[in-house]
Amino acid sequence: MKTGRTLTGIYGLDELMDGGFRKNTVNSIYGGPGVGKTTFALQYSLFGLDRGEKVIYVSFEMSEQQIIRDCKDIGWGAIKDYIETGDMKIVHIFGEDLEFPSLDITEIIKKSSPGANPRIVIDPFTYPTFYSDKEKRKSISTIFQDLRAFGTTVVVLEEPADGATATNYGTTGDFQHMNRLLSTPLYLSDTVLFLQNLGFGEMYDRTIRIMKHRGSKHGEGIYPYSIEAGLGIVLRASKKQIDRVMPKTRFDDRFMQAIEKTKTMGKPGQKIRVKIESVRKNWVHDEDPQQILELVLGEEKKSYENRA
Repeated sequence: MKTGRTLTGIYGLDELMDGGFRKNTVNSIYGGPGVGKTTFALQYSLFGLDRGEKVIYVSFEMSEQQIIRDCKDIGWGAIKDYIETGDMKIVHIFGEDLEFPSLDITEIIKKSSPGANPRIVIDPFTYPTFYSDKEKRKSISTIFQDLRAFGTTVVVLEEPADGATATNYGTTGDFQHMNRLLSTPLYLSDTVLFLQNLGFGEMYDRTIRIMKHRGSKHGEGIYPYSIEAGLGIVLRASKKQIDRVMPKTRFDDRFMQAIEKTKTMGKPGQKIRVKIESVRKNWVHDEDPQQILELVLGEEKKSYENRA
């Protein structure tokens, strides 16, 4: 695993995400009702707890008793033990009580945290977006900046249902406004995972897509998953899908030849070598990189010759 990574605890996911979440990042789990977003959040929490980490879980919908009950049903009764020992702190608040979300949420987390650099969960994060008009939208950015400084965070976002305009969100304009507000935390997040449940009962009934994973290589496919009692979310990516995100070493000779050529380019060649070495370490394609390397060397050499 790469250093500076936080393992998600979701079976089969980390190898598709360059080793997991980067530390001190905000990571959004996005999807409709019933796809397993809360299961993801609790599984992420329990994985860290089992390895001696601390967790603070901010819930806008479930009380501590409800979380303990649901965890027991899926086979995660240990959650209750961690709560009793103080390793996991559950804070149940009502979104309507937040007058200034950027201030309230971060202060609540700091005051309630059971330890340094905890795993943080906010489930769901939908409520703070209600306050995000043109002026208050800045509060989401402030929340995310504070969360990054304090720990590695998972935020849960509810995808508005297609038919929600008339029943839950008033007019079509209200619904479109809601979509825009939800897009703000997705845009600001370091990682966005999209969970979907098509309801067909087939292998690809439940799928996960890595929509964004800043500063990291990641799988770009759509991966089936299931939710298993005792385990939680289990991805079922094929070996071929996993191989697509694994660096290929069989082309190392091509990269080394290109690096040798940069040594004839003087001082500018040093910067080009760094670029080529980075490509070599992250080359996940089955294609021979020769053509790309020749293109890069040619363009770089030409640009430096023109400056001379």
